[in-house]
Amino acid sequence: MSVLGTALGWVMSFIYNMIHNYGLSIIIFTLFTKFLLFPLSLLTQKNSINMVRMMPEENKLKIKYIDDKDKLADERLKLYKKYKYHPILSSVPLLIQIPLVLGLVYVIYRPLSFVLQIDSSVIDGMKDWLVNVVQSTKTEDNVYQVEIINQIKDGFLPQGSEYKDAITDIQELDMHFLGLDLSKTPSLKHFDRLLLIPLFSGISAWLLCWVQNKINILQMAQGNVNKVLTTVFMVAFSTYFAVLVPTGVGLYWIFGNLFAIPMMFLTNLCMPPKKYVDYEYLDKMNKQRIEKEKIFKANSAREKEDYQKFFAVKKMKLMFYSEQSGFYKYYASMIDYICEHSDLDIHYVTSDPDDAIFKDTRPQIKPYFIASNKRLIPLFMKLDCDMCVMTMPDIEKYHIKRSRLRKNIEYVYVFHGMGSTALTLRKGALDWYDTVFAVGPDCMNELRDSEELYKTPKKRIVETGYPLIDEMIEKYESTEHKANEVPKILIAPSWQPDNIIDSCIDEILTELAKTNYEIIVRPHPQQVRHEPEKFEVMTEKFKDNKNIEIQTDFSSNNPVMESDILITDWSDISWEFAFVTKRPVLFINTPMKIMNNEWDKIKTKPINITLRNVIGVSLETDQISTINDAVGNLLANKEKYRETITNTLHEHVYNVGKSRQLCGKYIVKSLENKR
Repeated sequence: MSVLGTALGWVMSFIYNMIHNYGLSIIIFTLFTKFLLFPLSLLTQKNSINMVRMMPEENKLKIKYIDDKDKLADERLKLYKKYKYHPILSSVPLLIQIPLVLGLVYVIYRPLSFVLQIDSSVIDGMKDWLVNVVQSTKTEDNVYQVEIINQIKDGFLPQGSEYKDAITDIQELDMHFLGLDLSKTPSLKHFDRLLLIPLFSGISAWLLCWVQNKINILQMAQGNVNKVLTTVFMVAFSTYFAVLVPTGVGLYWIFGNLFAIPMMFLTNLCMPPKKYVDYEYLDKMNKQRIEKEKIFKANSAREKEDYQKFFAVKKMKLMFYSEQSGFYKYYASMIDYICEHSDLDIHYVTSDPDDAIFKDTRPQIKPYFIASNKRLIPLFMKLDCDMCVMTMPDIEKYHIKRSRLRKNIEYVYVFHGMGSTALTLRKGALDWYDTVFAVGPDCMNELRDSEELYKTPKKRIVETGYPLIDEMIEKYESTEHKANEVPKILIAPSWQPDNIIDSCIDEILTELAKTNYEIIVRPHPQQVRHEPEKFEVMTEKFKDNKNIEIQTDFSSNNPVMESDILITDWSDISWEFAFVTKRPVLFINTPMKIMNNEWDKIKTKPINITLRNVIGVSLETDQISTINDAVGNLLANKEKYRETITNTLHEHVYNVGKSRQLCGKYIVKSLENKR
C-alpha cells in the first residue's frame, strides 16, 4: 500500500501545489482517476455489450437445461467463447477502485508525507515530540500526522531549527473545505456538519444508480427487482462507508459517483448499446425464462411426490415411458387395447407435466410426472417391473440405462416414425432392447442386417405394423372431406441442418406465390422452439400475402390431412401424409438426414431413398424454379398416385388396420406368460 500511496501522494502533492486548496485537490484527483480509467471503461463497455448480446441465448440454455446445472455450466462456457465475454473483466473497475480508495485513505492520514512532502526524518522527530512532549495518546500510525498538524495549529510547537520549514508549511496547510475538516472522521456520537458527507455520499450513490438504470447497458438488462436491490445496496454501502473513513475520502467517493455519470454518457457515445442489443427480444426471452423457472419450481414438488408414489408400488408389471406429451399418440391405441382386454395396471411415466395421459381417468392408468435427471436416472436404474415399453432409442449409451436392480425386465421398443432405421437411428441404437415392434418388412430386414453385420444378439422382432398410421387412416376415412376450391400446399420440413427452412424456403414461397395456391408453412416443432425469432421474421415478411400462412400452432392435424400436396425434405411426415390421404409428396433434396454414418453398410436400402419417387417426385435445391411445374403434374395425376400409394402402403407396412390389436395382444400375452 505504501508504494501506491507514494504514487497517489505525489499526484495529490502536485495538484495541491498548483491550487493550494485541499478539497479541490481531492476533487481534481478524482476527475484525474476517471480519465485515467476511461480506456478500461471502454473495454468494460465492450465486454458488457457482449454479455447482454448473449443473454437471450443464455436464457434459452437456462430453459433447456433447467434441471441439469452441470450441462448448463458447460454450455455457458461455450457461449462465453462464442461472444468473447470475460466474466472477470466486469469486476476489474471495482477491483481497481478498492486500492485507489485505500491508497487515498493512506494519503489523507499522512498529509505531512504526501501533500507537504516533508522529509521522513523530520516527521519521525515530530512523532517523538508528540509522544514525549505533548503526551498525546493519539500516536497510531493512521492518525499521528493529522494530530501533529492539529497540535501545531493549536500553538504547541516542537523546538529545533530542523522543524522551522516544516512548521511554516503546516501552519499554511488548510485541510478544510466548505467549513468541513477533511482530516477528521464523521461520528454518529456527535451530530455535527461532518455527517453531511455520508448523507451526500448516499445521495450521490442514488443519483448514480438512477442514471445507470436508464443508460448503463448492464443495468438496462436487469429486472426491476434487481435494479431496486442494487440501488438500495449502493446507497446503504456509500452512506456507511463514508462514516468509517476520513471526510476527505468521503468527498472523493461523492465526486467519484458524480463524475461516473458523464463518463457513462461519454462511454455510450463511443459505444452505443442500442446499436448492438435488441432489448425487446432480450426482455421477451427473460420473461420466458422467469415463467419457465416458476413452472419448474411448481412442478418440483409434484415430481417428488410422484417419484415416491412410483416406488411405493409392489410387483409392478407394465411401465410405459414418454419423453414428452407428443409421444402419447404412439402408445394410445395399444393402451386402449390393454385396458379393454386385461386388468393390467399401466404405469405411465412421462417427462411432460402436461402430458395427455393425465386426462385419462380410467382406473387402470397410473400416471407419474418425472422429468429431472436426478430422479429419472435413478428411476430407471432401480426399475423393478416385468416389461418396460419405450420410444427412446440408445438406452445404455447415454443417461437412461437398463435396470441394475432386475436383469430380466423385457424392454420393448415402439417406433415413432416409419423411416429407415439405418438412416434415422444411431448405430446400435436398439442393441439393448429385447423386443422391437416392427413397422414393416424394410424395418425387419434392416434390423436383421445390422445384427449380422455387427454380430450383435438377435432381438425378438414382432411384425406388428404401425398403430399410429392405422389410427390416422381410420379417423381420416371416417370423416367427410371436401375438395379444396383452391389447391392447398403444405410445407412441412424436418429439423436438421440445411433443411428447407434454412436453405430455400424464401425461394420456394416466392415461386409458389406466382400461382393461385393456398400455402401453409408448418415448421418442425423443435425448430420453432429453438429458433422462434426466425418464424417471427418470416411471418412479418409474408404478412401482406393472404395466400401464405406461417403456422406455429400444432394443436390440429387438419392442415396436414386437408392439403392436396405436401412439400418436405426428409421428414417422416411424408409417410403419414401419403399413406393416410393417398396424396403425393414433393420432396426437396436438401442434405440427407443421417444419424448413422455407416448406414450404407446395411444391405437393405432405406425406404427414405427407394420410395422417394414412388409416392411423389423429388427436386434438387437448384431446381426450385421448376417447382410450380412439379406441383401441377402431381395435382394432375393425383388419381394415379392414389392407387400407387395404396399399394405401397400394404407392401411396406405390416398388418394395416390391425397393428393396434397385435401390439396390445403381444404385451398382454407376454406378461401373462411371465406370471
